[in-house]
Amino acid sequence: MNKKWEIVFDYLMHLIRENKVQPGEILPSQNMLKTKFKYSEQPIRIAFNKLIELQIVKPVNGKGYVVQEKIQNNLLFSFRELFPNSINRYYELKEAIVDSKLSKLTNFYEGTEVYFFKCVRKDKDTNEVILYQESYVPKSIYKNLTLNYLNENGLMKFVEQETPSKVSHSSKKIYFEEANNKEFLHIFSDETLSGFIVDEGNVYGIFGELLEYRISRYKPKYFKWDFIEWRK
Repeated sequence: MNKKWEIVFDYLMHLIRENKVQPGEILPSQNMLKTKFKYSEQPIRIAFNKLIELQIVKPVNGKGYVVQEKIQNNLLFSFRELFPNSINRYYELKEAIVDSKLSKLTNFYEGTEVYFFKCVRKDKDTNEVILYQESYVPKSIYKNLTLNYLNENGLMKFVEQETPSKVSHSSKKIYFEEANNKEFLHIFSDETLSGFIVDEGNVYGIFGELLEYRISRYKPKYFKWDFIEWRK
């Protein structure tokens, strides 16, 4: 279970990400958060200190914690905005139970019932494969998930409209992987590929619940990551 300060942190990040508190505006006070979560002052102070460390908010005497203007350039959640002229095809939706090996990979607890599915994203004009993705999601949250829904609406819409959860943030690791797997080369229909850019990580809700483990393999020529790095 997540630490108390992480739950508060996720909640405050949700307010910022959803523009419920916009740049220049003030986040809920420590007293308000103590009442909401029924926590002591310590975990709430830690959450605010983490936001300050990340330069997401700044303390202002007599006001509270103000969201910084540059926050809109400092949040990265998904690469999907890079490919507006693409289409996803979801397939092979299966049920599974997390064992020790899968738990180590995904961070789901052993014994958790999950859905597993695959997704290929293609360029609409050329039909070229941009990425191949595999995902695990908990059945307890994604009740009645179907391939038809995924292909018509996507996973994030299911979270937003069909579950009580709200997406807060994701953790990612990005690395290069050599193309030694013939199945992947077949999916990309390109035997000349030397490797893939891998985007691997987890998606979390505002209360720290694990919503998805995903691993995406990009064709290198399509991978681009634009961001602004702020000096601490």
